[in-house]
Amino acid sequence: MISVFSVSSIILTLGVALCPLMFIILLLWFLRLAIIKIRDEITKHQQWHSTPCPRCVYFTNHHELRCAVNPCQVLTQNAVNCRDFEPIVGCRIYDYRLGERCNH
Repeated sequence: MISVFSVSSIILTLGVALCPLMFIILLLWFLRLAIIKIRDEITKHQQWHSTPCPRCVYFTNHHELRCAVNPCQVLTQNAVNCRDFEPIVGCRIYDYRLGERCNH
């Protein structure tokens, strides 16, 4: 017959042996999630820079209405070949992307 003392010592031994293993598994899991999040942000950043939207006259960079002509397509892959694209000539009165007034 197994005594209570031997069962508790077995559980304690297993706990001591498995605790570092569980810590390593959780650490690797969090590291994997962080890598996936960073990869997604890099992809989003590259997509944002591949669109012509920030160089367009109709782009406002305001969170409620980023584009006055095509609000559903702004900063997406559909905006790469936007037929309403008109490049900014010169500088706007206040260029929000530069954070400074233009000298005219």
